[in-house]
Amino acid sequence: MVISQEQLGQELQNAMARQDITAKELAYRLGLKSVSTISMWTRGERQVTEARLYDLCRVLDDWRFRFKVASYIAGIDLLGDNEYQDNVLAQHNRVLKEESERKQVDPIYYDVISRGATDDEQVIMEHDKESFEEIQAEISEWVTGKEQILCKQTI
Repeated sequence: MVISQEQLGQELQNAMARQDITAKELAYRLGLKSVSTISMWTRGERQVTEARLYDLCRVLDDWRFRFKVASYIAGIDLLGDNEYQDNVLAQHNRVLKEESERKQVDPIYYDVISRGATDDEQVIMEHDKESFEEIQAEISEWVTGKEQILCKQTI
């Protein structure tokens, strides 16, 4: 989703809050005569020029605002609407879920790796052999099935 002028204004307001800077102080740092210009920008009532956007990024020194400005100028949403980006607990839960899924991929390997360097090489070799045999059997069944289909089509 492309960021709108109103959303950019809201991001400006959020960046000012994160940097603990008032509209009056920002106007002073930008060399503006009036605080009302900042207010109109934050409400999305006045478009901010690219030169002023650069100045805002420099003065505010806020990474999130810089990405939003780049999104606004490029017309591409660089940050995206991620349900986890503003919620630390949700982000933590997502990481735990991904870790849990990785552990379930192959419990034998995970078990051996988590125990450290022991004489578990035999366990790994046996598991590899079983896995290889299972894969060979599946391939053999698939090839046999394909051969049967080909034979039926030629008859």
